[in-house]
Amino acid sequence: MFSRLLQASVRAAAQRLAAASRLVGLSPNAITLIGLAIAGGAAALAALDLQLWAGIVLLLAGAFDILDGAVARESGRVHPFGAFLDSTADRYGEGVLYAGLAYLFLAHLHQEVPVFLIVAALFGSLLVSYVRARAQSLGYTCDVGWFARPERVVVTALGLMLGLMVPVLWILAVATNLTALQRIHAVYRQYRKAQDQAAPAAPSEGIPEPAPGTRRRRGAAPSSP
Repeated sequence: MFSRLLQASVRAAAQRLAAASRLVGLSPNAITLIGLAIAGGAAALAALDLQLWAGIVLLLAGAFDILDGAVARESGRVHPFGAFLDSTADRYGEGVLYAGLAYLFLAHLHQEVPVFLIVAALFGSLLVSYVRARAQSLGYTCDVGWFARPERVVVTALGLMLGLMVPVLWILAVATNLTALQRIHAVYRQYRKAQDQAAPAAPSEGIPEPAPGTRRRRGAAPSSP
């Protein structure tokens, strides 16, 4: 999967930067908040129609999103609240970015259709994350999907840098919602498998076997009443 390859390559570089971040004294939570602020900067640049710079800054924000986890593992500070803060910051970052894109198309480019695509992409992005979180809280595995967050960040950044945001918004609007449905189907399959394994064996069809000691030998006469 592309997201796993992308995260593996970026995390390898992030591990090398983690030691330097520790020397600076930045905690994983601080890096998470810095990444959120950078994502806000990308949204502001997009709203000002500085799309090339918005794409570059968005990639930088994505790097910080992976760096915080690397620093947490390197420093041994992997805590539930850190994971919670990271996921929450990701949702805020996506929401702010889509808001900046909506302002770009309404105030500068005077296009309305892309705004509806932005709303659809935002719904899909939030559902992709919610379905996974809800499934994991119920004990299911939910890591499948074509368009997880790494793909969304990279594709959006490329669309901004290349000036192809309208085609990219079509891709995001469709692919994010398909990914949410893909994860829902994966959870349903796990649910059905668990139900099938827990179901009792079906009783044998036909005439029940006689009780022990009452079976007659072949050819034996029936007993008298």
